[in-house]
Order: sequence, then C-alpha cells, then structure tokens
Amino acid sequence: MLCDSKSNENEQSKPIFTKTITKEDKYFFSNTLAGLVKALEGQYTTIDFRNEACVTGKISHVDAKMNVEMEDAVFYDPMGAEHVFPNFFVNKRNIRYVHIPKKTPSVELIGRQLTQMEKKKVKDPHTYKKVRAKRYNDEIVQSAFSGEASTSM
Repeated sequence: MLCDSKSNENEQSKPIFTKTITKEDKYFFSNTLAGLVKALEGQYTTIDFRNEACVTGKISHVDAKMNVEMEDAVFYDPMGAEHVFPNFFVNKRNIRYVHIPKKTPSVELIGRQLTQMEKKKVKDPHTYKKVRAKRYNDEIVQSAFSGEASTSM
C-alpha cells in the first residue's frame, strides 16, 4: 500500500513510540547494538531486509528492541521497484543490516549514546526527620561555639 505524500505534507511527523526510556530499555541500548542504531536518529541511512529489499531514509525513532521508524523513505523491493513513503516502520525481525554512514565513526556514536543515557543523580528530598535532625544539630553547634555552654571548674 503506497502513501500519498501530498496528503501528509502539512502534518508534523511524530514518532509512534513516545514513552520514556525505562530501565529495561537502557539495558538493551547499552548491551546490544540497538544503542548504535539509536545514535543514528536524525540521520539518513539504508536498512537492508532479510528478503533482499531495502529502505533508505531518515531515522526518526528507534526503540529498545530495534524497531525503527523512518521518514522520507524510499523502499526498494527485491525486483528493484521504488516506492516512496513519508513514514515507514521497520520491524526488528526483518532487519538484516543497518548501514552506518562513513562520515560518522561508530565508536563515537556508541560513546555519545551511552553518555546521553547515563543516570543523573537526583538529590534526595528533605524529609521532616532529616530537617529536624539538621536543625537540632545546628542548635547544638551554635550553643557550643557561642559560649552558652557552661564550663565547669
């Protein structure tokens, strides 16, 4: 089924998968080559399928299982015919190869992707117990250094 690109010109292309990255997703991105494909988001590349077909286009989204969503895609079937699609979804099990552009070194792509996914430490919120203990400690320190403490002789 071919999509008419004229009808979708005014629509903004949004990725199908808009959920946040979970711990499981981070595990897959950091321990499989899905992280490398994730780092190719926003770049034009070619994906070869198992049935000798391929698609060329801009990668708009990759999930942890390596399902790929592309935009401005040109699909080449095994007979060599071209089909143009404004949006194209590639199921993970149909992928044979993902071509990495020559101008982008793969080691840098992986490193950049891993640093983007690093967990940022969130400062612990102050609980009532912590605030009360800090206030009590501050009062003791203040009284010890202000001379209010009695000195025995």
